[in-house]
Amino acid sequence: EHINSDNEHSWRLAILECDIMLNELLDVRGYRGETMAEKMKRVERGDWNTIDLAWEAHKVRNSIAHEGSEHSLSGREARRVVGLYEQIFREFKFLE
Repeated sequence: EHINSDNEHSWRLAILECDIMLNELLDVRGYRGETMAEKMKRVERGDWNTIDLAWEAHKVRNSIAHEGSEHSLSGREARRVVGLYEQIFREFKFLE
């Protein structure tokens, strides 16, 4: 819903919410760690085809979270990043 907005703030929320879902997916799959980075480092590449997409999307999320409005975000980039999350979620049937 947020990604379909014309509002940059909504796009940021969409990415932040996707990252929360990614963290939940990591938990459900049994990856443990203090941070998402620690959890993702435990992923075997052969077990998770989209792990590189997860890293790429999570890095954008970190930029948004830590740089705030200093991190410029276009609608096109926001949709691309949400698309990365979508691919990850589809791999594990975490989305319908």
